[in-house]
Amino acid sequence: NFVSGQCATRTQATIEWALAQSCNTPFANIALDLGQEKISQTASKFGYGQVLSIPLKVTKSDFPSDMTKSQLAQASVGQYDVKTTPLQVAMTSAAIANGGVQMKPNMIRSVKTSNLSVLYEFSPEKLRTSTSTKVADQVKQWMVNSVDNGIARNAGVPGYKVAGKTGTAETTGGLNNSWFTGFAPA
Repeated sequence: NFVSGQCATRTQATIEWALAQSCNTPFANIALDLGQEKISQTASKFGYGQVLSIPLKVTKSDFPSDMTKSQLAQASVGQYDVKTTPLQVAMTSAAIANGGVQMKPNMIRSVKTSNLSVLYEFSPEKLRTSTSTKVADQVKQWMVNSVDNGIARNAGVPGYKVAGKTGTAETTGGLNNSWFTGFAPA
């Protein structure tokens, strides 16, 4: 990890601390221990590789397959050939906030006639269970710690528990995009 950052201050780290400081190396090591199949299965449970519509068709997010160990390590922290959309990241965060249940995205609340009477209203719809409530609650606490004690401190809102995670995505030309996902109240 970056030598001048918090990640270089420890030779061993808990998952909570590594997530709060956005340290990639521990997560790359975890991915290598778990293996490509388990990491790919988890990505699939959150919707990677699956086509969505809102009801318009949206670009799908993809987690690569048939990787070498070094490629798996890179992919486990969102690099290598991982492709994700803002919608996918928002749905993943929302599933954590919702106890592991991922809801079907929909950009239409209702369909109305020209005189504004409602023809049809959409109701929230469960898409899948991405993870257990126990795991979602643990990840939520780690995300809260990232805002309370980590590099996502600027996302804090007085009077609210905010859960969040920072990241960096490489783009062409050697540039980086910094991003943040989160939810409140947590």
